[in-house]
Amino acid sequence: MFSEGLMHGPGTYIWADGLKYEGDFVKNVPMNHGMYTWPDGSTYEGEVVNGTRTGFGMFKCSTQPVSYIGHWCHGKRHGKGSIYYNQEGTSWYEGDWVYNIRKGWGVRCYKSGNIYEGQWENNMRHGEGRMRWLTTNEEYTGQWQRGIQNGFGTHTWFLKRIPNSQYPLRNEYIGDFVNGYRHGHGKFYYASGAVYEGEWVSNKKHGLGRLTFKNGRVYDGLFSHDHIAEFPDLEGELVNYPDLPSECAVRSQYQGSSTSAEVIRKLDGSESKSVLGSSIELDLHLLLSMYPEKDRPEEKRQAEYAVLRNLTELRRIYSFYSSLGCDQSLDNTFLMTKLHFWTFLKDCKFHHHKITLADMDRILSDNQDIPVEEIHSPFTTILLRTFLNYLLQLAYHIHHKEYQNRSPSLFLCFTKLMTENIHPNACRVKGNLFSRQQETLYAMNYIDKCWEIYTAHCRPNAAPPHELTMKMRHFLWMLKDFKIINKELTATKFVEIIADDNPFIHDGIDSNFELELVFLEFFEALLSFAFISVTDQTTKSCLNFPNDDLSGNKHGSTYTVTNQHKSPSTATSQGSDVQNGSAKSPSSKLALLFDFSKIRKPEPKMRKAPSDERLSKVNFKSPAKELTFFLSQNEKKEKSMEEGKEKLNMWVSNMCIFFVNTFFQAHKCEEILKEKIKENRLHLLALAKQRKIENEELEARLDSLREEEAKRLDDEVDITVIKEPVNTSSSQLTPSPTKEEAVVFPSKPISSKKKKK
Repeated sequence: MFSEGLMHGPGTYIWADGLKYEGDFVKNVPMNHGMYTWPDGSTYEGEVVNGTRTGFGMFKCSTQPVSYIGHWCHGKRHGKGSIYYNQEGTSWYEGDWVYNIRKGWGVRCYKSGNIYEGQWENNMRHGEGRMRWLTTNEEYTGQWQRGIQNGFGTHTWFLKRIPNSQYPLRNEYIGDFVNGYRHGHGKFYYASGAVYEGEWVSNKKHGLGRLTFKNGRVYDGLFSHDHIAEFPDLEGELVNYPDLPSECAVRSQYQGSSTSAEVIRKLDGSESKSVLGSSIELDLHLLLSMYPEKDRPEEKRQAEYAVLRNLTELRRIYSFYSSLGCDQSLDNTFLMTKLHFWTFLKDCKFHHHKITLADMDRILSDNQDIPVEEIHSPFTTILLRTFLNYLLQLAYHIHHKEYQNRSPSLFLCFTKLMTENIHPNACRVKGNLFSRQQETLYAMNYIDKCWEIYTAHCRPNAAPPHELTMKMRHFLWMLKDFKIINKELTATKFVEIIADDNPFIHDGIDSNFELELVFLEFFEALLSFAFISVTDQTTKSCLNFPNDDLSGNKHGSTYTVTNQHKSPSTATSQGSDVQNGSAKSPSSKLALLFDFSKIRKPEPKMRKAPSDERLSKVNFKSPAKELTFFLSQNEKKEKSMEEGKEKLNMWVSNMCIFFVNTFFQAHKCEEILKEKIKENRLHLLALAKQRKIENEELEARLDSLREEEAKRLDDEVDITVIKEPVNTSSSQLTPSPTKEEAVVFPSKPISSKKKKK
C-alpha cells in the first residue's frame, strides 16, 4: 500500500541482494510486525522498528540447525530469549542476552545432557551457578570465573547405591577452589562416612588437616601430597578410600613398614573386633570409664549386642527422620541434622525424664571437642554411628541409677529406652514443623532468619561451657518487646503452647520460666503463635496490600501454591531474577512466598429450590443410579481436594503475614532502635569526653590566672612597703593613721604605741 507516494501499510519489498521483507511499512520504513527472508532461506518473524529487528521475534537459520525466540534490539539478541543449537532440541540456552552475548542469568543444556544454571559473563560461566554433569554423576554449586570453578563452592560425586546400604553414597567437597582445583581450606565428606578437613593444594591434601575415619577415630596433623606426613611411605589410597582393606594393601605394597600399617589399621578400624563391624564401631570409652576395669569388656560386648538386635529398626528410624523437610535427593539418601534429632527425641518423649533438650545437647557434647557455638546448632549433621552413640549415652544418663547394681548395666539401660520410648513412639511425628510435608516445605523458608533472631536474643549460660541459650522468660520478654504479646496472644496462652508437650513447664498452678528452649521448640512455638496472632481482620488488611510489599521481590507474586510439589531449585528456576537473589543469600528464600490474590473466599451456600431437590431425588432413583452415585463420589473427592487447597492457602498466608509482616519487621525495628541507642551512647560518650577536655582546659586557665593574680598582689605589697631611716624615729615619719588605714593595716599603729611606751 502507498500513501502520499510512500510505502505505508502492509506490503512486500525485495532488495537487490535477494533479501525479502513482508509486513507493515510506515512512510517507506519497515515498522511494527513483519517477516524477513534471506537469500539462504533464513527467516525472522516478529517486531520491527526502523527496519531492524527490535522487540520480540523468532529467527530460524537455514544453513545450521539454530533457532532463536526472544527479545531483540537493533538486530541483535538482547533481553530474555531461548536459542536451540540442534534440531533435536537437546542443546539449548535460555536466559539473559546483551547484544548477542550471554550475560546475566541463564540455563545452558549441553548435548551430552549436562546442565548449567547460573550467572554468565561474556558467553562464559561467571558468578554464582550450579553445574550438573549427568554423564559422570557430579554436581558443583558455587562460584565461577571465566568458565572455571573458582572461589567457594560444593562439589559432589554421586555413586551407585548398594542395596540396603545406609551410607549416603556420595563424596562431597565443600571449600575453596582455584582454577578448577581443590585449593585452600576445605572439608571432604567420603562416601564411607570418613571426613577430612584442612588444607588442600591442587586437589591434594597438603598442610594441616584433621582426618576422621569411618569408625570415628581422628588423626590430627600434617599432610604432604595427599599422604599423612608422619607416614610418607603410605599410599594416599588408604586415606582417600577408607573402605579399602587397608591391611591387605599395606601387606602387598609395604610389607616392611609394619609400624605404619599397624597405625593405619588402628585408625581406620580394619582390625576392629566389634560385632557391628568396622564401619559402625561405637565409641564407648567415656561410658565404660564409669565402670570397674574388669567389667568393661563385658559391658561393651553386651551393649554392642543390644544395638545389633535393634540395628535394622534404628536404621529405618534414622532414614525416616533425616528425610523430614527434604524435598528430594539425587541418590535418595539424607543426613540427619540436629533439628531432626531434636524431633526424634521429642516424639520419643526423652524430655519427660526430667531432662531438657538443651541438657541433652550438653551431655552429648561433653568431652567431644565440639565448638561452643555448635552445641545447640540445628544445622549440625549427625551420622548413623553418631546417632547410635548418642542413644547409648542418653540411655545411660536416664536409667543408670536404676541399674547401677545390676549387670550388664549399659545393656539394661539401652533395652529399657528402646522398649519404653523408641519402639512405641518413633516415626510418629507430633510437632508443628514436620507433621505435614507440604507445610514443612513452606515453613523451612523461614528457618535461617528465625535462627538469626534466636541467636541474637540468647544469653550465655551460667554454667560451663557458657554457651548461648534461651530461657522461657527471655522468649517471653522478646515477644513483649516485639509487641506480639497482646489480647490475642496473652502470656497465659504463651505458657499453654510451650507446655503442650512438656509436663515440667506448667503443673496447672505454677510455671517454670527457667527451663531452656532449643531452636526447635522456639520455632514450633512461633508456628503456633502464627495461628493465634493472625486474625481475619489482619488477613483482610494484608490482602489489600500489593504483593511486592509483602514478598520484598517483584517476582514474589509468581510463586503460588502450584509450586508446592516442586523442589526449591525447580521452583526458583522459573524466574531468573529470583534465582539470582537466592544464590546470593539464604535470606532470599523468603522470595518463595504466597500470592495472597489466590486465596479463595468461602462462597455463600445457595439454598436449592424445591424443584432442584426433587430433580436430584428423581435422578438418584433413575436407572442411571450407579452413574449418578459415581459422579457424586467424584464431586465429593474434588470438594475435599478444594477444601484441602483452601486450608493450605490460608495456612501459608497466615505464616507469611506473621513472619514477614510481624515477626521479622519487629526484629528489624528493634535492630534499628538498638543501632540508634548505640549511636546515641557513642555520641554522649564523645560529648562527655569533649566536655571533660574543655573543663580541664578551663581549670588550667583558671589556675594560671590565679597564679598571675597572686604574683601581682605580691608585687603590689612589695611596692607599698618602705624601709625606715636609721636616725629618724618612726613617730616623726609616720603620720597618724586615718580610720580607713587603721582598718587596712591595724598592726602598724599598735606597734608605734608600744615603741612610745
